[in-house]
Amino acid sequence: MTRIFQTTLTSLADCELFAAKLVPCLQVPMTIGLSGTLGAGKTQWTRFLVHSLAGTEAEVSSPTFVLVKEYETTPKIYHLDVYRVADEDELLELGIEEFFDAPALTIVEWADRFLPLMPKNWIHLQWSLDAADPNRRKVAVDAVGKRATEICRAWERALRSGQSPVAVEE
Repeated sequence: MTRIFQTTLTSLADCELFAAKLVPCLQVPMTIGLSGTLGAGKTQWTRFLVHSLAGTEAEVSSPTFVLVKEYETTPKIYHLDVYRVADEDELLELGIEEFFDAPALTIVEWADRFLPLMPKNWIHLQWSLDAADPNRRKVAVDAVGKRATEICRAWERALRSGQSPVAVEE
């Protein structure tokens, strides 16, 4: 896993822009794994990404109890929450590998619980809350594989261009 960049988000507007700037860089199939504590922003970011891909923002919620939600966006999004999955065997029984190969964007919340099962090309967003300011989130963007690295580098360039309030940190 290679760290590509990190950023600090200070508002919902920052989170929305962070998601929107990824959209023109996307290539499918692609998997994005989200890690971080409860309330760190994983589902909110997913909501903004779905909205940016022409879905409706209100329809997105964490699929904690249903495990998988599907959003009819372009490209299609599969949103998985593996928090309640007991072990690797259970995740394999759910057909996780089929999602990774689908012509879609697959988002896996709590991906850090099953790192060995993640595909050969994927993006990992590690979310953390700022203890001093509950409105601030740090997001580390890592890539595994050549295509994921290319997507993340393009995303970093998009965030650096113009007068973006989302600053890429060194």
